[in-house]
Amino acid sequence: MGSINFEEIPSAKGGGEGQDKWALFAKEFFAALNIEIEKGPDRGADSGADLVIVEKRKGILSHGQQRWLVSCKHFAQSKKSVSIRDEPDILGRVRTFKADGFIGFYSTVPSGELNRTLQSCKKEINILVYDGAQIERGLLNIPELKQVFKRYYPKSFKEYNKILNTPNKISGSLVGLHCTYCHKDLLKSRDGIVAFAEQLTPENKIHIPDMYWACTGKCDRAKEIAFTKEDQITTWEDISDLIIPMVFMKWMITAMNGIRDGSLVFDDKAYEKFREFTFALAQLVVRETTDKEKESLQSLQDIPFFMGGLGGWGPPQ
Repeated sequence: MGSINFEEIPSAKGGGEGQDKWALFAKEFFAALNIEIEKGPDRGADSGADLVIVEKRKGILSHGQQRWLVSCKHFAQSKKSVSIRDEPDILGRVRTFKADGFIGFYSTVPSGELNRTLQSCKKEINILVYDGAQIERGLLNIPELKQVFKRYYPKSFKEYNKILNTPNKISGSLVGLHCTYCHKDLLKSRDGIVAFAEQLTPENKIHIPDMYWACTGKCDRAKEIAFTKEDQITTWEDISDLIIPMVFMKWMITAMNGIRDGSLVFDDKAYEKFREFTFALAQLVVRETTDKEKESLQSLQDIPFFMGGLGGWGPPQ
């Protein structure tokens, strides 16, 4: 683990503020997965169940449901494992609630002794264990759990988004994308616009003599006015839209099609800026290169570009 600090939820022991929060988190975790919450959590004696949930299964030929007793144990502060003393009489508790199975929902891990007990219980009932690592994987990877993650772990969610939103190094180092008016880092802010200066030729082709990228508002207006004085109109796209992979691909392919069929004509200066912008923005769209892929890239860079390699091609200099 590492992306989520489970200590953001207070310990359930001692009756302090937030003592029910781990069980409430478990409730919302399962509810977000469209699992019915039949019982709990509530204060007082629970007869060995923090939650009782019902998983409904619908298939083409048959359907049914499974009732689970959920035991919530939150020991992230002490870092201790969940022991057999923390989970007495698992089979008896499951039968009391007429459940089909047992789920351990733990912020740490079960002890070796508890693991062996759970394995032996599998002969009679269904057993699932959600330990800290599995809970974290769910929060990070299942879209339905995003709001649960944000609500119960706001600090971890904020830090994770920082990492998630960091540009990827698709070459040896990051290529910057700064506002051409105030020089603000547009990759960091993930906003602003990119604009093309356009002129319509007598052959009804779109001639692009120049382009720019800038912050939305004052910076964009200042750049636009300069182009207007040269009798050029500008068309623009939001950077926040272009970093969506499908939008980025559509935008790129549209430009490629225009260049191929001759309806889009770039001046050399504009085309170099187009290359620079595209490479920089791609760092927010594509994944980072793996170490193994970097080795392959090194080999390809030794082969000239015209021979199918990458020699002489890469980030704009």
